[in-house]
Amino acid sequence: SASNPGRKATRRKGKMNRFFGRKKKKAETPKVDLGEVTKGMESRGTEVDQKIAKIEKELRAIKVKIKKTKAGSSSRRVLSNKAKQLIRQRNMYAKNREQLYNQQFNAEQIQFAKDNIDNTKQMVSAMKSAKEDFKQGMKDLNIDEIEDLHDDMDELLEDNEELNEIMGRAYGVPEELDEDELMNELDDLEDEFEEEEEQETEETPDYLVSAASAANDNVESESKVQPAVESKHNKVEAKEMA
Repeated sequence: SASNPGRKATRRKGKMNRFFGRKKKKAETPKVDLGEVTKGMESRGTEVDQKIAKIEKELRAIKVKIKKTKAGSSSRRVLSNKAKQLIRQRNMYAKNREQLYNQQFNAEQIQFAKDNIDNTKQMVSAMKSAKEDFKQGMKDLNIDEIEDLHDDMDELLEDNEELNEIMGRAYGVPEELDEDELMNELDDLEDEFEEEEEQETEETPDYLVSAASAANDNVESESKVQPAVESKHNKVEAKEMA
C-alpha cells in the first residue's frame, strides 16, 4: 500500500516527544481586581494604625512612671528599656504604614486610569448607538415636508389672528377719532341726554310736578329761616352776658 506522509510525521513527532518530553503549557495568570487590592491595603493600613496608637498609649504611660521613679534605679532602667523597644516597634510600623500609603496611592491611580478607560469605552459605544439612531431618525424625516408644514402653520396662525380681530371689532364705532370728532360725539350725547330728560318731564303728571316744586320751595325757605333764628339767638346771649 502507498505510504501516508501525514501518518509518518505524526509518528516522528511522537518519538521526539517521548525522547525530549512534551512542552508544558504556561499556567494562566489569574486576574487581580485592583479594587480588592486597594481594599486589602486599606485594611492592613488600619491595622498598623491601631498598633501604632496602642504603642503610643503605652509610651505615654511609661513616661509618667519614669518621672515618678528615681534616677539610676533599677525600675527606671527597666521602664527605659521597655520604652526604647516600643519606640523601635513604633518606627517600624510607621515605616510599613508609609509604604502601604504609597502602594495604596499607586493602586488607586491605576484603578482610576482603568475606570477612565472603561468609561471612555462605554461613551464611545453609546455615541455609536446614538449615531445609528440619529441616522435612522433623519431618514424618517423629510426636511422639505417639515418646512412646508411650518409655512402652513404660520399661515393658519395669521388667519386665526385676523379672524379674532374681525370678531372683536365693535359695531358702529369708528376705530380712530381725533379730538374734534370726539368733542362732537360728546356734544351729541349731551343733547340726547337733555332730550330724554325733557321727555320724562312731559310724561310726569302735573300734580306730581306741583308737589315736587312745593317740596323744593319748603326746603329753600327753611334753609333761609334757620340762619336768621340763629343770628337772633346769638344777639340775645350777647346782651345777657353784658
